[in-house]
Amino acid sequence: MGFKEANRWDKSEISYQNYQEYIRNKTDYFKLTFIDLLYISNFKGGNATINERESVINQRLIHYSDGFKEIDKSYHGRIISYLSEGEIDDLIKMVEEIVRLTDKESLHSKIDGFSSSYLSALLNSHFPDLIPILDRRLLINLVLVTKSDEDSQGQIKNIKSFYGSLIKRFAEIVKESGKSIRETDKEYFSKSIK
Repeated sequence: MGFKEANRWDKSEISYQNYQEYIRNKTDYFKLTFIDLLYISNFKGGNATINERESVINQRLIHYSDGFKEIDKSYHGRIISYLSEGEIDDLIKMVEEIVRLTDKESLHSKIDGFSSSYLSALLNSHFPDLIPILDRRLLINLVLVTKSDEDSQGQIKNIKSFYGSLIKRFAEIVKESGKSIRETDKEYFSKSIK
């Protein structure tokens, strides 16, 4: 485990727990607003800036909220390690449908500066035992990508196309190890990237 990476994960855990407290206190658990995006931006870090008016963001987030409600309807309280292969495949389809809301072509739902990676952190925050966070460090350390999948800056090209593979791999690891998604995230995020 790399010290720098583990320290970075521990610091982000504070932001993650702050957001968990916020959503626990919401009157409508799945109603997403600009505030949710601020929490996630703080948690994920980086230099992404959301470049839309708050009223536009809140209107577009209705589509995401609806998708979250659909997942909850199908998987309420379920844990990824107890899902069958078919249930995992169905979950992946639902997640990929929500992720498509971030595509440039989705004019009614695309939010400038809000990517599939940030959306995955929102999904994980609302479904911590069901959906992992899509992150380049995890994809690399789980050997789900190769060097040819990276651009010249080391970022994963078309990262959202690997979300299904990540969900399946997390399901396997969690089932085998008995660890939670969060514990598994820490283990693989904190490894040094070679």
